[in-house]
Formats: sequence, structure tokens, C-alpha cells
Amino acid sequence: MKKVPDPFRPEFWKAYQESFKTPEDEAFLKPDFWDRMADTYDDLEENAFYREMVATVVAEMERAGALSPDFSLFDLCCGTGTYTLRFAPRVRRVVALDVSSGMLAVLRRKLEAAGLRNVEVVEADWRTWSPSETFDTVFVSLTPVLNDLKEVDRLLEITRRFLVVVQWAGLRENELFREVLERFFGRRPRPRSPGAVVLFNYLFSLGYPADLRFFSGVWERSRPLEKEIERLLFKIRGEGLAVDEKLREALRAYLEDKAREGRVPSRTRVRIALLVVDLKKEALAFA
Repeated sequence: MKKVPDPFRPEFWKAYQESFKTPEDEAFLKPDFWDRMADTYDDLEENAFYREMVATVVAEMERAGALSPDFSLFDLCCGTGTYTLRFAPRVRRVVALDVSSGMLAVLRRKLEAAGLRNVEVVEADWRTWSPSETFDTVFVSLTPVLNDLKEVDRLLEITRRFLVVVQWAGLRENELFREVLERFFGRRPRPRSPGAVVLFNYLFSLGYPADLRFFSGVWERSRPLEKEIERLLFKIRGEGLAVDEKLREALRAYLEDKAREGRVPSRTRVRIALLVVDLKKEALAFA
């Protein structure tokens, strides 16, 4: 009899997640791209939907008990500190880690301006970093690190109480990027992992049911022309497509027609999930 895959086993979800991986994914785990985007990354906080989502995430964490004055918190792939700065006044100590020196330079300036002294900033690649402690709450948001469920296992190992994840949930469509791929390559972006759907089921298969909340909306951003060109070329390479000088010049001409006062507007339709796991709740058990 043919063996039927068992979705109640962690191995099922690890294999499913692996099916979406490509060699190009590695580029998004290195600092180069994020360093180049660091000085415009916080533009997203001008978007009302994004601000409301971040505020709701923090409020939900407080409601669940994941933020407490006596807690230590680990903020993985913290970027420029969108959440770090909101966590720091609410907990005893934050360790904020990111691979991008550019992102962390912005974070350090923001911490200094806010007078926050309880944040330890760590520049490192999580995949090779060895933490020397565990944390009451481990938080991670919208990072490609989550595309490897073995890294989720490592996060659980350093979590004393709460694992909190903000992750894509099956929809992340940048309209400008889709237009560029269709115009210059005659194709749409490659399929991506359902993200939070896989993560929820993986945690469930481990015996950790997560509280789940979804956010759906549109991110509207406007980047300088040169920044948008670099971003799109990087993402095109991430699709496994060739980039040369001819494409760069054609893309520049295309974006110049769309630019307004030297900035290129774009819209991204997103669905994002918040998963909160309390490890002290009674775990599920599967025979």
C-alpha cells in the first residue's frame, strides 16, 4: 500500500516548504540588498495600514502577556527597529539582531534619539549565530529566515515562554514588479510559499497551536528612481532571470515615465498573519 503523507507530522510541512526553495533565495538572506534599502526602509511607516498593523501586533502581544517589565525579548531580523523601539519601553531587555549593518546603523540612531538604553544590538547572521541565553519572548517579523523551518526549530530552543511571528500569509503582490516581469519577460512572479499557513500547521504538528490573526491591505510607497531600479533588478535576479545593461536602461526609461518628481510610486497588496504561541500552555499530542 502506498504511504500517504501525514500532515500531522512535522516532516510533511518541512518537505512542503522545501518545495518552494530556489538557489536565488539565498541572496535575500545576505546583507547587500538590505544595506541598499536601509535609508528608505522606514518610508513604510508613512502607510496608515502598516502603522495600524504594527500597533495591533504590539497590543495583541501585551494582551497575551508576551510583553512584561521583567521579560527579556529577542527581536530576530529587527531591521531598522520598527518593533524594537516599541518593545524596549515595555520589557526589561531587548536583544535585536540583524545581518545588515545599514539597517542597524539606522536602528542605533533611533535608539540614541529615543534615549533607550536597554537594547543590545547584534550584527550577525542568525543562521550561524550561537545564542548564549534563552528569552521570555522571541519575536520575528517578515524575514526570509522563516522560509526554512529548521530555523523555527532553533527559535523554539531559545524561547522560554512566547514565540511571536509576523509572517506573509499567501498574498504579497507588488503591482509594479508584476508589470515589469510581464513587460520585459512575459511572465508573472514565481509561486511563493503560503508562509504563515505552513508555519501555523508546522507549529500545530509539533504540538504548539498558535493564536492567529490576519491583516489584509495595501502598502503604498514612493522610492527615489535609482533605489527603485536597484530594488527591481535585485528581485528580477531573485526570479532566476538574467540582468544586463540593456535591461537596466530599458527599465530606467520605463520607470522614468512613471516617476513623479524623481520618485516612483508602487502598491503592494498584502495579507499578513500574526501567530502567538505560549509554550506554557498544554501542548497537543499526536499519536
